[in-house]
Parts: sequence; structure tokens; C-alpha cells
Amino acid sequence: MQRHRIIFTALLLCVFASIAEGQSPRAAEDAYNRGGACYKKGEIDGAIVEFTRAIEISSRPDIPRGGAGAGFNLDQIKVLDPLAASAYANRGLMRFLKRDFDGAIDDCTRALEINPRLADAYSYRGISRSAKNEFDAALNDLNRALAIDQRNTNTLNNRGVVHTGKGDYDKAIADFDQAIKLHPRLTEAYFNRGFALRGKGDKEGALRDFDRALAINPQSAMAYYGRGIVWSDLEDTERAILEFNRAIELDPQLSVGYANLGLALMREGKDSQAEQEISRALALDPSLKNELEQWTALVKRWRRKRQ
Repeated sequence: MQRHRIIFTALLLCVFASIAEGQSPRAAEDAYNRGGACYKKGEIDGAIVEFTRAIEISSRPDIPRGGAGAGFNLDQIKVLDPLAASAYANRGLMRFLKRDFDGAIDDCTRALEINPRLADAYSYRGISRSAKNEFDAALNDLNRALAIDQRNTNTLNNRGVVHTGKGDYDKAIADFDQAIKLHPRLTEAYFNRGFALRGKGDKEGALRDFDRALAINPQSAMAYYGRGIVWSDLEDTERAILEFNRAIELDPQLSVGYANLGLALMREGKDSQAEQEISRALALDPSLKNELEQWTALVKRWRRKRQ
């Protein structure tokens, strides 16, 4: 039987786009750095506020403001400071994290209008387009990012994720291999390669890569999640449940962890617990609803055949 396949291959987000020292007002640099500090603390809304301040300070109105009391309209600015490009790119990254993919794409496009060679902006726009299943557009952006910086392991990893989403597993594995060659301790490249190997049917290879990811970072929720998926493939539901539980313990926001835990519990006939986990998944990500309904029906049908 084909089992539940709600797969999430995590995108390793790039480090914050660099700023040109000495070319920006101090207040803009301070706001930009506060945005980075907010992100590191997990305060995404705060980061958006600070990056917006950096954009406002490092930009100049293209038309008169109409007096001291006039509102600042970001659509009426002429950007004079290259810091604004980085601030736009990183605000786009924050919007990606909040699942505002269109907003992320718009911000990255603004960044590229200011600095057409800002590789991070192409990369962030690429992962945002990938999240909308616009895989060809995503690949175009990630290819452009790599044309600027071909040794960027984060972008290689992200492009591999997009290839995996398209089912081009050999291309995905080639990107992950190159990322690992350049950065042998890049946890995300190992577990993402694990998902690609699983897509090719190499479950043993997938488990090896998830284990390698955990050897580097024992707190990798996605590596535990990946092991749970493979144990589900192998119909070792008890092991799968243990792995999914560990994944969501490490990352309580991992919606697909709850979803697949719920489906695994349902296979075990633990419907009450399964419903609780599925409800948690949908609370975190309502877009899973249709897919979960389909897999729930398949699991119930499988159970009836087994009776």
C-alpha cells in the first residue's frame, strides 16, 4: 500500500545579506542589525518592523513629502542607499517564514531592482516561488543566484530541494553532493539528500543520511521526521511514531510531523489520539486539509482490508 506522503524538505535559509559598511546612515544600520537580532531570537514580526525602518531611513522620497505630518509612502521613494536592497531581501525572508510568499517575492524583486547582483535576493525569491509550487521560476532564480556565487552551499541545498519537489532526484542528489563537498557538516544537505534518496526508493541510503544529519546535529527535527517517514514506508509504525514524536518535541511548529504522527496512530487503530494530532497539524497549517483528508481515507480503507 502507498502510505501517507506529506513531505517537507526543509530549506536552509541563507545568512543575512551583507551591507556596505560606511555607506549607510548609522540609524539605518542600527535598525538593520536589530532586525537580524530579532530573527535570531525567533521574533519574526519584530524583525519585519526593524527591516522596514532600515528601508525607510536608507531611502529618500522621490517626490516632496507634503510637510512634516505626511505619511511615508514606500511606493514613492527613490532608493539612494544599497543597504535598502539587503533590508528588502531580508524582510522578504521574514515574510517567507510567515508564509506570506507573495509578499516575500515582492520584497526580493524590489531588492533586485536596487542591486541586480544580490545573490541572496534571488535565493530568497527562489525558495518563496518553490513554496508556491512554481518550480521552474524557482529554479531560474536559484540558478541566477549560483551564477553570482557558485560556491554558496545554502543555495545549492535550496536548489536541490526544488529538484526534489519536481521529482528530479538525480539532479537533487548532485546538488546536495556538491553542497556537502563544500561544507561537509551542512546538516540540511544530508537530510534533504535523504528525502531525495527515499524518492528514488533507496530507503537504506535515506536512513544513512538522516543518521549522518543527526550525528552532526542531534537536535535536527527534520532528520527525525525523515526517519519517521522511512519507517512508515517500511511499515514499522511503532518506530515511526517514536521518530515523529521526537521531531515535534524538537520543533513544536512542525505541522507535517503532527500530520504524519496522526496517520501513523490511525494505522495502529488509535483514532482518538490520531484525531488530536491531525487537529494540531491543521491548526498550524490549514493548507494540509485536503491532503490529510485523502490520506485519512486511504488509511481507513487499508484498515478495512486488513480486517
